Amino acid sequence: MGIPRLFRLPQHKQFTYEPIYYDERKEQLRERIKKIEDEMGMKREGEEAKRTLSKGSFSYYHDRKRKTQKYSSIRLILILLFLIFVTYYLFFY
Repeated sequence: MGIPRLFRLPQHKQFTYEPIYYDERKEQLRERIKKIEDEMGMKREGEEAKRTLSKGSFSYYHDRKRKTQKYSSIRLILILLFLIFVTYYLFFY
């Protein structure tokens, strides 16, 4: 029997981690098979559209995110300039 405590210490958390391995040759073969089946008009039954990790996919999304942030910043600056112009026009003319 232990000493009664005022505070409970948190228990350690357990995670079920399954590592993801990237096999470039296997991925290329899978892409070639898919492309050939699409050209021949064959449909795979029971297979849903899945996202796959491919070479360059992370950099594509990172570049896309950066581009949208850039455009949103430009849009914000243009809106602010427009509001300043309208405010100036209303108060000084």
